[in-house]
Amino acid sequence: MYPPNSNRGSGSINHRHSGSNQHAEDTLDSQNDGLMGNLQGKIASLKNITIAIGDEVREQNNALDMMQNSMGGTDNMLNATLGRMQVMYKSHGSMSIVYLSLFVIATFVSVYGLAKWARA
Repeated sequence: MYPPNSNRGSGSINHRHSGSNQHAEDTLDSQNDGLMGNLQGKIASLKNITIAIGDEVREQNNALDMMQNSMGGTDNMLNATLGRMQVMYKSHGSMSIVYLSLFVIATFVSVYGLAKWARA
């Protein structure tokens, strides 16, 4: 870019100031070149950061997909277990659930007592 008062291309160059004008233009050109190089470096850095972000997003999406698949398997297993418990409840009445609950509570108390006895 040239200074606004430049006589470039007008054909009437003032020879007394042409040396200083040329020096000013060279200075501006060298500053512009330096700034362009700096800007290109920043653009390249932003490009690398953007690529790294994209890679990270893809990795996170893959991890989420794997977690969703494993959760789906767990959901299927829980649904099957609940289905079997409903069949058991319907076929043997509510006493089966009471017996199962008592067994779980007795097992828990036994394990708790053994763990406390082992620490003493």
